[in-house]
Parts: sequence; structure tokens; C-alpha cells
Amino acid sequence: MPFNLDKFVASPSVEELDSLKKSEIVKVAKHYGIEFQPLMRKDEIKRYVLEYLVDESILPSTVLETAITVPTDNTFELKRLEIEMRVKRLD
Repeated sequence: MPFNLDKFVASPSVEELDSLKKSEIVKVAKHYGIEFQPLMRKDEIKRYVLEYLVDESILPSTVLETAITVPTDNTFELKRLEIEMRVKRLD
């Protein structure tokens, strides 16, 4: 089912936000006037949206506690490998 911004705004939920693609999260952020850098990762933009929704009392603050993702060693290793691949492509 395609994403419906008006439906999300009328009844936002963490579950639906989690299911969105980056482009859809960007639409939500723009709707609320949330500033972000286009090169930011999906999770970073989603975090900004969640913080905004909590700050505006649209969602309870408990959603931030459950939405916190702590990077693991694998995350850092994966990022390092991605950077190495980009450097090799530039050579």
C-alpha cells in the first residue's frame, strides 16, 4: 500500500514510521518543517522526526527510549568497509 502523508499526519505512529522508506520519511520531515541534511542516513532523519513528534507532544516520550539504536561493532566495521570501497572506486 502506498504511503499516505495525510493519513500519517492525522495518526502518526512509530510502527508506521519504522516501515517507511527514506524518501517517505523525508516527506514527513519536510511536512513538519524539520531541518536535516539530504545526505543524512534514514535512521538519523527518522530520529529527528521522532524527537519533533515527542517535543510537540504528538507522541509520548517513551518512544524515544525504545527507538534508541546503539551502533554495534558490526555497524562500525560495515561503515569502514563502505568507505574503503568508495576510496578504491575513486582510484
